[in-house]
Amino acid sequence: MSPAVGQCPSLTSLHPFVAMLQRDDGFSLRSSTKSKLRRGHWRRLQAVSGQRRGPIQKGFLMRNVFKLAALMTALASTTAYAADLAVQTEPAVVADPGGFYIGSLNSLTFLDDTNFSTIGAGVNTDYDVGYYSGFRVGYSFGSYDFVSPRLELEVGYGRSDVDTHTVNGVDAAGSFGSARNFQGYVNGYIDVPTGTAFTPYFGGGIGAMNLKLRRQGTAAAGVIMNDSDTAFAYHLDAGVGIELNTISFLRDNALFANTTFDIGYRYTGADNFDFTATDGTVSSTDFKSHAITAGFRRQF
Repeated sequence: MSPAVGQCPSLTSLHPFVAMLQRDDGFSLRSSTKSKLRRGHWRRLQAVSGQRRGPIQKGFLMRNVFKLAALMTALASTTAYAADLAVQTEPAVVADPGGFYIGSLNSLTFLDDTNFSTIGAGVNTDYDVGYYSGFRVGYSFGSYDFVSPRLELEVGYGRSDVDTHTVNGVDAAGSFGSARNFQGYVNGYIDVPTGTAFTPYFGGGIGAMNLKLRRQGTAAAGVIMNDSDTAFAYHLDAGVGIELNTISFLRDNALFANTTFDIGYRYTGADNFDFTATDGTVSSTDFKSHAITAGFRRQF
């Protein structure tokens, strides 16, 4: 319903906050109008009311709209801050304090071809996908700025079975045998903490490998190689460690406390193994492999 001439509209009807601000401001158009009536200015106000009512109302509303906007902005900021606190339920990943750990390492191994010689023949051997399993014990030195170094000892055993012997360029029927190895290393790694459950790492190790070409041969010739040798070996690694106690459905399981799951890649190399075939021929070969690795570390 429109207000009568000479009367101001009810500001309370605009918004409750405006009414509140109106009271705080100490300003009331209705009381101001009554005051002027008491001073005998009714006719003068009536004459100019059509010209001044708009500016008076606009000036009042603009002042209080600014106050209302400030109040709502503060309220929105407080609400957003409270929401941020409510959603932070995941535990923070703290810096590695360091300490001893034990762990395992397993891999799928892709062994490059080996070769050896017999009288009048060169034998090149292709292998199926093999495996490697190792045990490791180490020490983490804790976080230093943006890295966390580790040292460890590792021993393990691997095996790859023969797929095909190629004799003088011809695949031999009925190929059999295996390549078996024992490995031992001193390893060094650098972890790169990210403040999340995922920690990239890189490093490697040096040590020794005993490689045995065990009972390798063909259906036609029988066993033609069954010898072993030991040589210097090394490996290069890269991957990522996952802190299992930061995963929600594993957090309350004591089995996974302080436990890291590592997954990565490893290149292993060892050169100049000398082998003697069953007919007495001596030859040398190298060991080179690529592997997909996975393992666990538990820190104490």
